Order: sequence, then C-alpha cells, then structure tokens
Amino acid sequence: MKMNKALSAMVETAQQSDSYWVEQAKLDFALALEQRRRAANMTGADIAAKIGTSAAYISKVFRGDSNYTIETMVKLARATGGQLDIRLLAEHAAPTVWDAKAFATKPKLTLITGGITTQINPVPGGGSDWSKVAA
Repeated sequence: MKMNKALSAMVETAQQSDSYWVEQAKLDFALALEQRRRAANMTGADIAAKIGTSAAYISKVFRGDSNYTIETMVKLARATGGQLDIRLLAEHAAPTVWDAKAFATKPKLTLITGGITTQINPVPGGGSDWSKVAA
C-alpha cells in the first residue's frame, strides 16, 4: 500500500522514538497471542484462569493497554500452547507487517517480511502449516 508524502514523513518521524517501537512490539505480541488463542480454541477467560489473573487484565493485553513483563509474556504464550521467541534485529532490518484481515475471516495469519509473504495456518492440536507466497 502506498502512503502519501505527509503520512510517510509522519511515520518516519514516529519511528525515531522508542515509544513507537514499544507500541509496535505490543501490537505484534497481541496479534500473535490472538492467533494462538484462536488456534487453541480458548477465550480470554480461559487464558486468565490458566495464568491466575483476571479476564479484565487479558482484555487489557489484547487492547495494548498493558506494559507487561517478559515473564507475563511467557505465561500468556504457554497458556495458549505457544512459546515466546524474542529476537534482536539490526536497526534497518525489513519491517514486519501483520495482515489484520486474516483475523476477520478465518484463523489464518499472514506475515509480510522483507517483501516475502508467509501464511500461517493453524493445525488442529497445535503447530502451524507455513507456506510462502509471492508478495
């Protein structure tokens, strides 16, 4: 998708701040957690019960209103049958973009990284079927 020059300049300016990257990381985590939640056929209340917290807190996580610890991220990932993977990338690495439409229609997640589109199809019983398609 093309952005107009003003919007592109605004995004470039925002990307210079740590807060932009904090919010991006929270969004990426929330979207990945939502994919795991759906694949595990769980509700927010199910996750809350598994980690010993309230359903209201889980709602905050999915809204991005919580600044959680790595320990909490691990608990949330494990509660949905996943695991946390933290990576440090070069500053100019290709950005990761999640296709939010994947959540609206079917339990498929599309990840676009460096011009390569990867579709993640949850497999019953856990795991994923990964397939690459042309961008």
